[in-house]
Amino acid sequence: MTDRNDSDLRDRFRALRREDAAAAPPFDATLAAARARRVAPPRRPRGWLAAAAVAVAAVAVALLLTRPDRHGRTIDLATVRWEGPTDFLLVLPGDELLRTIPRFGRMNLSSLSDRRTP
Repeated sequence: MTDRNDSDLRDRFRALRREDAAAAPPFDATLAAARARRVAPPRRPRGWLAAAAVAVAAVAVALLLTRPDRHGRTIDLATVRWEGPTDFLLVLPGDELLRTIPRFGRMNLSSLSDRRTP
């Protein structure tokens, strides 16, 4: 672009800005109109809220009264054994060596000879 084109473009944008500024209402008038249109806050439907609370309370009481008695049954937690589906990943080859304390001076080769390679 040349300097003549730049100045022409600058003048055109300046004219557009003037047109926009002339068409825009003053800020004070816009603010006053917004304050005049202020809407009253909406009323809350307290009747529906109370009805919903009563319904929830009624359902809770009904569930508590119709529940079977579970206090008569006990579970012996010592007999419960749960094995997860990935527990096999925690089994290491030769893990018996990790569970014992080594004794120096004695060597037990019988536990090593029974191992099979996978």
